[in-house]
Amino acid sequence: MDFFSSDAFLTALARDYHGARTFDFKMYEVKGRQVRLAEVNGSKILTTGPFYDYVKPVPSDGKLKETINYIPKLLTSSIALGDEDPAASVPRTNQEPAPLIEWEGFTTWDEYLALIRKRSKSLLHNQRRRLRRMSEELGEPVFTFDNPDIEALHLCVEWKIQQYEGGHETLEAPGALAMLKSLFKDGHLVLSTLQVADKYAAVQAGFLWQGEYLALLPAYDPAFAKYGIGKELLLRMLDYSYHQGHQSFDLLQGAEPYKWDFATHVQLIESHGRPPRVRRTRDALERVAKQRLLALSPHLFYRVKRLVLLGRRYLTYATNKFQGKGRVQRGH
Repeated sequence: MDFFSSDAFLTALARDYHGARTFDFKMYEVKGRQVRLAEVNGSKILTTGPFYDYVKPVPSDGKLKETINYIPKLLTSSIALGDEDPAASVPRTNQEPAPLIEWEGFTTWDEYLALIRKRSKSLLHNQRRRLRRMSEELGEPVFTFDNPDIEALHLCVEWKIQQYEGGHETLEAPGALAMLKSLFKDGHLVLSTLQVADKYAAVQAGFLWQGEYLALLPAYDPAFAKYGIGKELLLRMLDYSYHQGHQSFDLLQGAEPYKWDFATHVQLIESHGRPPRVRRTRDALERVAKQRLLALSPHLFYRVKRLVLLGRRYLTYATNKFQGKGRVQRGH
């Protein structure tokens, strides 16, 4: 069972983000696919949420299941990437890519480095040059794969928010932060860090589950950007993951160029089934509003986005204060 279908993730999603009074985990069928989801407060089925990258089908056990009509992000397939032009291997569809590294294809670490060199003759060379410069100027960086310091998580979130001019809707939501901290406390969220001169320079938060690593939030101190500190941390994490015998290193959703330098496969994610009319209407209106605001003034768009985020946070706070904290139970 993958992490996004596990008790650990679904509990954090239901309890810490949604504040559910009761919740349970059930198998559902959607258009011939079987999935494991959380049901909260006896009725609402969760198919989306913060850090919920995709829903992965699980093998059918032949029993009758409750039926749902729509999954917004279902992992439908995984294909191998070409060695020299990996992005060209991705089919031109509306599916979202989630690049992945499968370690079983490499008998040695040097074989994997050879793949990176085949795709980019300069990547590793340039990174060694940046590392040498940083070490000479500031000292050798110290790598930790699983850092227990909660301050590293706070910095990761802070740096990530700074990357977004209009704010980061997920990371600025109290429930999402509560969810991250809960997963960190339970040992499912791992913080990997690089420290330079006893100062955190880069942090990546990720999930580690049954030999699979999922890279969730990469972030770094902008003061170290010239040294390629984020890529340095990633390379050390990949080295660690390979030598620890992990099955895979999942770079999760997103077609950022750097992911194609490292991935061996790509997972394809798509909506499955037909969304409710209310959702279709809302999504269409949001797309039109965003396009018009960006065309009018990107600065205005980010101001509006910031106000919307502030309004949502206030509404969440007021709602929680009015309702009070209910007792959370696992349903049966």
